[in-house]
Amino acid sequence: MQRRPEGFTLLELMVTVTVMGTMAALLAPGIGEFMADARAAGATEDLVRINRHVRARAQETGLAHLLVYSGLAADSGGLGRIRVWEGMNNHCRQTPWPQTITGLDKDGHAPVDVLDMQASSINPSGSSRGASIDDSDRQVIALRVSGAIGAPDGAVICFDASGATWQGSGNSSAFGFAFTRQTQPITFTVTRKVNGTTRGADRVVVFQPGGIARFRF
Repeated sequence: MQRRPEGFTLLELMVTVTVMGTMAALLAPGIGEFMADARAAGATEDLVRINRHVRARAQETGLAHLLVYSGLAADSGGLGRIRVWEGMNNHCRQTPWPQTITGLDKDGHAPVDVLDMQASSINPSGSSRGASIDDSDRQVIALRVSGAIGAPDGAVICFDASGATWQGSGNSSAFGFAFTRQTQPITFTVTRKVNGTTRGADRVVVFQPGGIARFRF
């Protein structure tokens, strides 16, 4: 009796490859959705982490810290960007923030924390220009703010060493901002869109006056 040669026939290999290709095509959209949802969740958790980090750092160093959010197209493609700077003393209203932020002072600072929605870990892009809020043919994850002076395009929040929080608005003084005590919650929302249509539930983080950030479910 003649033994059958070991291995697969060409027909068997073609059938196997076809089945695997079909399964991959069916699973790919679901995997893409899962990965995008995970990136949106990660960005939301980073937002809470930044709030707690800044509060703790302000109290540990005794220095005011300034959080600046921008949702303008010129900043991270309009997807939203947060940067945090360390001040020069413990008062939000006594630090020359323009020098600190731009680095014009001889001891100018770099941001001590950043959340940039254009980062490839949040919004991977297939083009050299980077991800943008104008992209309508793929997944886009963006950060928006409400309840703050300058919202939705911007927000300035200052954390002082006492644990108090202040809202800033631009003026022409040497300190760069006019600050008022934060009395109302400031809300940051992470949204996810696919082909320009909102997908899934928004993720909301609330910055409480004088308190730590919390998720809103």
